[in-house]
Amino acid sequence: MACLLCERVANRKTEAMMIAEFARCFVVLGDNQGCAGWCTLLLKEHVEHLDELSIAAQGEVFDEVSRVARAIRRVFPTHGKGGGPVRINYECLGNVAPHVHWHVVPRHADDPTPTQTVWGWSAEELRGAMTNAQREALVTRLRVEMARNA
Repeated sequence: MACLLCERVANRKTEAMMIAEFARCFVVLGDNQGCAGWCTLLLKEHVEHLDELSIAAQGEVFDEVSRVARAIRRVFPTHGKGGGPVRINYECLGNVAPHVHWHVVPRHADDPTPTQTVWGWSAEELRGAMTNAQREALVTRLRVEMARNA
């Protein structure tokens, strides 16, 4: 069976919601925007387990994850105490897609369940109410901030 994330990586130049391409990963605005600014980083190479990467490569990947979080905090500067979202959750998952990828999920001040994981939300809550135009505008803002972090 083909890896769906490898296919996305191979076709990244045509990703409508692509934000940035780094050395190890590329970044897309997540389909789920119940937490506005939710981004996903896809490792460019097919690796199923984070520990299969060298410690140096893991550090490079996490540097890229941190750049995404910094950009999110700048795009949403007043949502949390001291600026940025109240909290940002970082999740490296592989249950559905066995390919290293990170979800960077901003948890905003108006979060309905701030102490619980978003994975318990309904599909509608996860998706959010953002229009395509709002998503495109957010991608543009995140691109600017990620380029600024280079």
